[in-house]
Amino acid sequence: MLRAAETTINNVAVFQSYRAKQGGPSDQLKWRQMRKGVADLHSRAEVSQRANDRLMNAFAGLDDSRRLEELMADLQQPTYWNKRRVRALRPFADDHPLLAVINRGDFLINGFRNRDLQALLYQEPADSPQEKRRRSAAISRKLRMLRAHKIIHKKGNTRAYQVAPEARTILVAILTASRTSLHPINELQKT
Repeated sequence: MLRAAETTINNVAVFQSYRAKQGGPSDQLKWRQMRKGVADLHSRAEVSQRANDRLMNAFAGLDDSRRLEELMADLQQPTYWNKRRVRALRPFADDHPLLAVINRGDFLINGFRNRDLQALLYQEPADSPQEKRRRSAAISRKLRMLRAHKIIHKKGNTRAYQVAPEARTILVAILTASRTSLHPINELQKT
């Protein structure tokens, strides 16, 4: 039996709804922090539905008959972004932790930002302002590389990024292949 996707939002403060100020004139609409009460229930339902749609589309795109070699061919070649050369991805070496982090399910709703990746890729917080800037610049270069390879795209006029739907299949294939041992593959060949 299939179960429908559902989203629970515990912290609505990270979302916004287009509404008038509480108790103010109804014609002065602005993007304001979402409230937890029933007044913004419709907005929360829209956010939840979009998250469910992204999740279901991500699962639907996983059934692909292409081989891993075909999926990764373009990623392992250098490309250009704004007339600047960008190196090839190394999905089973240096870039593997980055790909694992951006594929996390908690980024399906709001996407991820530079500071989100810093918190997950570096074990300890930065000691100094110089170290903080250095880490931010390093993550910015990685984001530029992922954008150049069309793995992620910018989310509207924000500083957040979202994994491209067509790239989700590639990420899942790479991460699954890296966790797969040879025993199950050898068993498949016997049958």
